[in-house]
Amino acid sequence: MPAIAPNSPVRRFFVPILLALALSVCMPSQILAVTPDSPEVKQMVERALSWLETQTDDRLGGQCLIGLAFYKAGRKADHPKVVAAQKACLATINNVSSLESQSAPPNYSLGLALVFLLETDPEKNKSAAAQYVQEILRRQQRWGSWGYADNPHGDTSQTQYPALGLWLAKNNGIDIPAEAVERICGWLLRTQDLSGAWGYQGEDPGNYQRVVQNEIRPALAAAGLGSLYICSDMLGVSDIKAVNEKGQDSLPSALKPVGQPPETKKRPAVRSFDVKQVKQAITDGNYWFTKNFTLESEQHTHYYLYGFERYQSFREAVERQSNPNPAWYDQMVAQLKKTQSSEGSWSSADGNAVATSFSVLALSRSAKKTLAKVSPTLGDGVLLGGMGLPKNTSDLQERDGKVVETLLAGTIDELMTTIEKGNKPELERLAESSARWKLDPDVTRRSGEIARLRAVVAKGSYESRLLAVRALGRARELDNVPVLIYALSDPDMRIVREADKGLRFISRKFDGVGLPEEPKPTDAPNAIAAWKAWYQALRPSAEFLD
Repeated sequence: MPAIAPNSPVRRFFVPILLALALSVCMPSQILAVTPDSPEVKQMVERALSWLETQTDDRLGGQCLIGLAFYKAGRKADHPKVVAAQKACLATINNVSSLESQSAPPNYSLGLALVFLLETDPEKNKSAAAQYVQEILRRQQRWGSWGYADNPHGDTSQTQYPALGLWLAKNNGIDIPAEAVERICGWLLRTQDLSGAWGYQGEDPGNYQRVVQNEIRPALAAAGLGSLYICSDMLGVSDIKAVNEKGQDSLPSALKPVGQPPETKKRPAVRSFDVKQVKQAITDGNYWFTKNFTLESEQHTHYYLYGFERYQSFREAVERQSNPNPAWYDQMVAQLKKTQSSEGSWSSADGNAVATSFSVLALSRSAKKTLAKVSPTLGDGVLLGGMGLPKNTSDLQERDGKVVETLLAGTIDELMTTIEKGNKPELERLAESSARWKLDPDVTRRSGEIARLRAVVAKGSYESRLLAVRALGRARELDNVPVLIYALSDPDMRIVREADKGLRFISRKFDGVGLPEEPKPTDAPNAIAAWKAWYQALRPSAEFLD
């Protein structure tokens, strides 16, 4: 057989292929990538939760991390550890001075408490969350960070949790002054190291000429960079948007924008520094991690993994790409699997309960789940399509005095079919979602649909009544007011709150007319009387249901 010439096209074509085949034979088979839903990851998480069931922490932040770990791993808000953390949050905000006696600086606990309240039940906890926001803002240092009271330097580690809490607050309708966010962002820019990372106690030069920072560590780099992503979103520098595994906007394919998108609240314009500075700082921070990637950070590895997952999730959202199997996650799972104790815990200088909670949150992709729920751009359009949207992606909001609706996700006939079948798991799923339903445009059929919904309000399971009240409240029909007022007498306070929410939406009285934010059964009669008076002022001959 004649030899093939060195520069022959045949050689150039076939030799690379033959080499690739040879390497594929010699190399071990590729390890399958893992996700939070992989059986081995779920097993690690369940073992950790079993151990955490027996643990407590005397610090508010520790209790919040334990409760949040259970919630993000799929436990409901009535789980004992979640309930215990909520009670601790409510008790502490009424006695903030008690934080001073805890072993960790108060800023950790304040930030984590705010995060916990808004992650688990933002509507129910909104009043307490607003109190935490005020205390966090009161403690913000004049140069923008949070830190030790007797130290003139800001603290990167302490700053990350208030920043995350304020971002969640803003995305749940709590007003956050733009100046406070600008000060956080400015401090992060001024204390970024020449290398692109962040240190512990920031050396602030007072201008944007970077100086050498002390104690550069991966955990602090993740804390600083994650916080910068958060600030850039709040200030409108970056456009956060949750994406799916294919790198596309995480909107179900069945949904299509219809009509003109409603007016949305404009983000504040950055005034104290150049937007290009923020983008360059983010680029430099990302570059630092490409050169210094590790999954270890001295004695605080699990604290670091929680912050690193957050940083990566915000980066994915900004860059509109989401790899379902990122290499760093595979490596993190392998490391945590190797270091998990026989009883299910992990250990670190932060305390074993806290280290284990951090690990569960990282394994669960906590921040990625949060972004999918509260990403502010998901609720900006008017949508039509399939049912079962994720929680909070299309929630009712008031923006600049205008109602923003993100309508609707199905028909009333579809809803009534589900109710009449009595499929409890499906009803529970819909009750927990933000699914919406569209009334028929035909007047006759529309009247029939409303009549069917009104009949359900007076009877049926809790989920059926809740779904009917929700559908009526979001239809913005004055004729629905009497049945919503009737629903205020429901024995389940969750339905009472939903009915009041619908009345506020229809009336445009966003502060309500009688029901407090966290109502008790004894508050309902006053609210009923107040809403009846409002309705009779519009329709003097109105009749109400008994």
